[in-house]
Amino acid sequence: PRTPMRVIPKTPRLHHQQTAEKHRRETSEKARDPVNVFCRVRPLQSEADLTCLRVKSATTIALHPQDQMLNHKQQNGREIQYIFKHVFQPDASQQDVYGAVAQPLVENLLRGRNSLLFTYGVTGSGKTYTMTGNLRHRGVMPRCLDVLFRTISDYQAKKFVFKPDKLNGFEILSEEDALLERQHEMNQRFAGSGRFAFRHKDSDPEIASQASVEPIPLLGLDEDNMYSVFVTYIEIYNNSVYDLLEDSGIQKTLQSKIIREDANRHMFVHGVTEVEVKTVEEALEVFQMGQKRKRMGHTVLNAESSRSHSVFNIRLVQAPTDSQGENVVQDRQNVTVSQLSLVDLAGSERSSRTKNTGMRLREAGNINNSLMTLRTCLEYLRENQMSVGSGGAPKKIPYRDSKITHMFKNYFDGEGQVSMIVCINPRMEDYDENMQVMKFAEMTQEVQVARATPMKQDLGLTPGRRKANKLFKIAVNNLNELGIPEAKDLEMDVGLVYSLGPDFPSYQMDSPEAEVKIQELMHYLEQRIEKRQKLRGNLDIKCDNFRQMLMNLDRDNLQLRTELASLKAVYKQERDRSAALEKKVRIHESSIDVLNNTLSKRDRQIEELTFKLNEKESLLTQREHEKEKQKKKFSSKLAVESDKNKREFEVKLREQRAKLQERMRIKDEKLRLVSNILQSEDIPSLPRSQSSEDILNDKDRGAFTARTESSVPATRTDVYATPRHVSLPLDFHVPGQSNPFFLTQQGVAAANNRHRRSRSAGDKWLEHRSANPVPLGTIMQPYLKNRKSITKLTDMKELTGHGANKYCLVSQEADTDGDVETKLYKGNVIPTCGGGAQVVFNDVECLKQKSPVHSPTRKRPSNGALSPLSGGAGPSTITSAQDIASRCNLGIEGHSSKKSKV
Repeated sequence: PRTPMRVIPKTPRLHHQQTAEKHRRETSEKARDPVNVFCRVRPLQSEADLTCLRVKSATTIALHPQDQMLNHKQQNGREIQYIFKHVFQPDASQQDVYGAVAQPLVENLLRGRNSLLFTYGVTGSGKTYTMTGNLRHRGVMPRCLDVLFRTISDYQAKKFVFKPDKLNGFEILSEEDALLERQHEMNQRFAGSGRFAFRHKDSDPEIASQASVEPIPLLGLDEDNMYSVFVTYIEIYNNSVYDLLEDSGIQKTLQSKIIREDANRHMFVHGVTEVEVKTVEEALEVFQMGQKRKRMGHTVLNAESSRSHSVFNIRLVQAPTDSQGENVVQDRQNVTVSQLSLVDLAGSERSSRTKNTGMRLREAGNINNSLMTLRTCLEYLRENQMSVGSGGAPKKIPYRDSKITHMFKNYFDGEGQVSMIVCINPRMEDYDENMQVMKFAEMTQEVQVARATPMKQDLGLTPGRRKANKLFKIAVNNLNELGIPEAKDLEMDVGLVYSLGPDFPSYQMDSPEAEVKIQELMHYLEQRIEKRQKLRGNLDIKCDNFRQMLMNLDRDNLQLRTELASLKAVYKQERDRSAALEKKVRIHESSIDVLNNTLSKRDRQIEELTFKLNEKESLLTQREHEKEKQKKKFSSKLAVESDKNKREFEVKLREQRAKLQERMRIKDEKLRLVSNILQSEDIPSLPRSQSSEDILNDKDRGAFTARTESSVPATRTDVYATPRHVSLPLDFHVPGQSNPFFLTQQGVAAANNRHRRSRSAGDKWLEHRSANPVPLGTIMQPYLKNRKSITKLTDMKELTGHGANKYCLVSQEADTDGDVETKLYKGNVIPTCGGGAQVVFNDVECLKQKSPVHSPTRKRPSNGALSPLSGGAGPSTITSAQDIASRCNLGIEGHSSKKSKV
C-alpha cells in the first residue's frame, strides 16, 4: 500500500519569502566548492578515423576542425582549448578514473556527506562503460561497492537493524524485531517469491566477475559506529520515474513514481524499493536485476543505446553503539544517512544523424529536453552566484521542468559534492556535438556548490569503546581458559568522556540576525550546563565507588598479610619435605636404573628364546608337512592296493560262484532224477553206463540219502515230524494230479487220504500269524468265519485240540519294489495214522499294498535264476512247485516232543 502524502501546512507568502531569503544568505555564507568536471577521451574505433581534438596536457584539451570541416560553422581553423580538473587520455585505465573521481566520493560517504557523480556526453561516447564497465574492466560503480564493503566489513550491523520508514528516513529495530524480519526474508527466499527471489538466480558473469579484485580499504572510519548499506535503482524514461527493483508481481509494466520532499527538505522518490545488501556480490545481483528492466534500444550510432537516465543510489546508514560497544543506541536522532548517487545520463542525439522515427524519436526528444533543462539550471545557478555581490534579484531555477533536475535539487543547493565525467568521442563526425558538450562542461565548472558540514551528535561516550570491549572479552576468555575464577567478576568501565564539547562558535553580534544567534548560543549553553551536571553526577558516583574500593583493598591487604605469614611457615615445612622427597627420588631413580638394566637383559633373553621357539615351530611345521606328504603317498598306495585286492577278490568270487552254480546244477540234476524215480510207479532199470553210481560221485552221494541245509530250497519241503521218524520229501505237487503223491517209508507217519469230515459240522480255521504283524491297510481283508488265531505252534494239541480242519499261515515280507506283501498259505488238517495230524496246503493268496508313488524297480536275485544254469532241465511247473515248497511248510505233524527238519 502507498504511504499517504504528508500534508505540509501552508505558510503566508511573506514568511515563505523571508525563509527562502534566510536560507539563501546562510548558503552564501558557507564555504563553496566548484563542480568537479573531468574529461575522458574514448579511443578511436578504427585507425582510419580522423580525430577532431588533441590532448595537450593532463588538464587541457584542444578542439580543432580539419580542412574538410572548414566550411561547417567555422570560419577559421584555429583550435579552441578547454580546461578540466583532469583529462583522461584514451589509454587511461578504469582504476585511474576511479582513483581520481570516485574514491573521494566514497570517502565522503563514510564521513556522512552526500555526493553526486554523473556521466555526460553524446551517444556512443563511453558513458555506460565508464560507469559499469565490462567483463574484463570494472567500472566506477562496482569499484565503489567493493571498496565500501571492504572498509566496513568488520563493522556492519546485523540485517534489519535499520529499516526504511518509506519517508526517506530510517528507524532502528530491536533485536527481536530484526530477527523476525530476517526469518520472514528467509521464508520468502525459500518460497521463491517477493523481492528476494532473485537471490536464487545466478548473477550476470559480466557483473559478478567484477567483485574479484581486492582493493585497499579506506582509512578514517569511525570504529564505534555500526553500518548498513542500502541500494536503490531507478530510471527516468520519457520524463517519468520508474523503480527498476520494484516487485511488480503479475504486472509486466512498471508503475511510475513521484518525487517528494521529506521533513528535512530533501528530495526523494516516494515508494522506491530500498534493498539492504551485506556483500558486494548481493549489491551486484540487485544491480543486475534492475539492469534487465532498463530500457535499451538500437540506433544508427549505437547498437545498445540507453533510452533513459539511470540512477543507482548507494545509501550508507550509520549509528553509534552503546557504552559497551555491542548494540546500536536506540535513538533515531543519532542515525546518520549519507548517499552516493551514480547517474548514467542518456546521450544527446540528433535525429538527422540517428534517423530515429516513431518511439525512438520521441525518446530522443525527451532525452534532449531533460539535458537542456539541466543545462539551463546550471546556467541560472552560475548567474545567481555572479549576481550576489551586485544585489540583483536572483533568477528562479526551473528544477521542476525535468525529473532529473528535480531529483537532485538538493545537491545544487549545497547538500553534497557534485562531480561530472564528460565523455568525448574524438571522431571528426562528432565535432558539432563535442563542441556543445565542451561548452556545457566549461559552464558547469563555474558553478559553485556550498560545502555540506554534517554535524554528528556527541553522546559523550568513550572513543574506541567497541574495540576496547572486544579486547576486554578476549582477555577474559584467556583468563577463563587459564582457570582463574576471578575473571568472571571483572567489569570494564568505558563510561562518559569528561568534555563539555567543542568550543563556542564564533558569531558576529552586530549582524542583523543577532537575536537568532543569541538564541542559538543560549541553546548551546543549556546543552553544556546539562552535560556538566550529568558529568558531575557521574564523577560523584565514581568517587564513591573508588573510596569503597580503597577500603575493600585495605581490608583485603591486611587479610593477605596474615595469610602470607602463615603461608611462609607452611612453605618452609613444604621445602624441607620436598628436600627429603628429592633424596628418596634419587635413591629410587638409581633402583629404577638397575631394574631397567635387568629388564633389558630379560628382554634380550626373551628375544633369544622367542627366536629359538620360532625355529622349533618352523621345524615342527616342516615335519608336519612331511607327514602329510607321507600320509598322502601311503593313502594313494593303499587305494591302489585296495583296488587291486578288490579286483582279485571279485575274480575269485566269480570263480566260486561259477563252482557253486555248477554244484547246484549237478544237485538239481540229481534231485530231478530222484523225483522222476519217485513219481514213476515202476522204477526202470538203468543201464550200467547210466547207473546212479556213475551219475553221482562219491562226494555227493551222502547229500542225496540224507537231506541237509545245503540243498536247493526250491526242490525241498520242510516237514514237521516226530523225533522218532526221519522225514524225507513227502509231498510234491505234480501237474495234472489232483492229489499229491505220498511216498511212505518205514518209520514215517502216513496220512489218511480217505478221511473226510462231515460238511454239516462246518469248517474251523486255525490262523497262524506272527506276534506283531504289520497292518494290512487294505479293504481286501481275509475273512475266516470260524477261526482261532495262534502265534506259536509247538505242541500237537494246539493243532488237534481245537477240532480245526483248516489251517492258514499268514506270512509278511517286502517284495522286490520295497512294498509290504502278505501271503496266506491255506491247507487242510488231516489226521495221521499214528494219532497225529498233518497239513496239506492247497491254496496261496497274496495281498499287496502299493505305494502311491511308483518306486523304481529293483532287481533281486531269486531262486528261479539258478534254473537256467541247469541246462533247462525240468518243466516250468516243477519250478513253481519248488518255489512254493521253498517258502512254506508242506507237512506238519504234531507230537509232544521237539520237531526236527529233514
